[in-house]
Amino acid sequence: MARPVLLLGTASTAAQGVMTAARSLSVPVHLAVQRGGEEQVAHGLLGQCAGTVLTDFRRPAQAVGRLAEYCARQGIGGVAAEGECLAPLAAAVAAARGLPGHPPGRAADVRDRWRMVQSLLGHGVPVPRTLAVLSPRAAEARCRAAGLDFPVVVRPAQSWGAAGAAVVPSARELPEAVRRVLEPREDADYGIALAPVALVQEYVEGPEYRVESVLRAGCCVHLVMLRSLSEDGPVRRAAGYTLPAGLPGATALAVLAAVERGLAALGLRDGLVHTALRMTAAGPKLLTVGIAAPEEPVGQLIEYATGVSTARVYVQAVLGERPEIRPHGLRPSALRYITTSGHGVFQGLRGLLASPYVANVRSYLDPGSRVGGRQENPTGDVRTRVGHVIVTADDPDQADVRAAEALAAISTHVGAAVAGADRDAPPSRPHVPLTPIERQRLEE
Repeated sequence: MARPVLLLGTASTAAQGVMTAARSLSVPVHLAVQRGGEEQVAHGLLGQCAGTVLTDFRRPAQAVGRLAEYCARQGIGGVAAEGECLAPLAAAVAAARGLPGHPPGRAADVRDRWRMVQSLLGHGVPVPRTLAVLSPRAAEARCRAAGLDFPVVVRPAQSWGAAGAAVVPSARELPEAVRRVLEPREDADYGIALAPVALVQEYVEGPEYRVESVLRAGCCVHLVMLRSLSEDGPVRRAAGYTLPAGLPGATALAVLAAVERGLAALGLRDGLVHTALRMTAAGPKLLTVGIAAPEEPVGQLIEYATGVSTARVYVQAVLGERPEIRPHGLRPSALRYITTSGHGVFQGLRGLLASPYVANVRSYLDPGSRVGGRQENPTGDVRTRVGHVIVTADDPDQADVRAAEALAAISTHVGAAVAGADRDAPPSRPHVPLTPIERQRLEE
């Protein structure tokens, strides 16, 4: 039997993807669970895992020693992270045990966008011009001195993807946008404190792409390139992806070359890496890099299109094994996220399109869950992501059309909150008490 993997965190659907992939590879998985958050662990994960260890992710120095000791006792062969906030800890634990992974300092650089930008600039990798600011009053003066024109993008220094990012159209709105980012913040899932630093970046025009790559001992192989779609409005979260990206050959090569230069500059070594960038008139500019387990929707899209399981690739990468990356073909496909502007009690999705082109529809919430509120949308965004739909087609443009048709047919239903309930409460998961046997599995 293969050596087991320790998976840090259970908060997202990426954890289930890792579990499923590991089971298909006959790899046992042990779970590192946030102390105090035992009740939030999905029962299915507990039933699939080979063991559990309680730790406090808010105290990484103590967590490294505790988890490294657990790895030694259990013969762990690889350390995985279900989310970007835990990727530096996974790298530190792997390094403490001499296991495959990214250098801990480099993983920390990726989590902190300011340090990431400095590393990329130091190696001549094009990125948006970026300022780090510590107060709303200083932001406008810093922008003027740096020659940054509006609109600009304001985002937390420590975030992943487009989390917390907002497009600010003028200097008048800048102080408030920076103030929101600088408010005391912590990771929503694990309570990990985030640095009170705001980044102000130039707004880069041009189509956006995402490249999935796998690194083994520092050697890079690209899996796929996706075309990214962003939501309209002040908060530019991903609206979905289309695969293949449909770029001309020379342009695609320029994008991949920029990604390789960026990954080399960041000194990343072992794992699955996703890189977001924009193709500008002057060439590609890198936006973000992620090094945790793949998100379930994107992983599903890639598997429908190519037959390659990114979750399996991730498990193999953290174990230092040769990943299975040979595609079974290429079926153009598109992913679109389902969002709602209604806040209250989620009642479900309706009008799901009965079509042979719809490969998958997924709701992220159970009926009765809370939707929206200021805690869920600290930047003022009114939309909440509640699910996704994936369609297949004969070419990328047709996939876009079919995805739009499927999305237009789906409606979200959100009812009024119960009288007296907290109007700003974030969406909740159903609370199901652990059985005595399940609780025993979580005891030290």
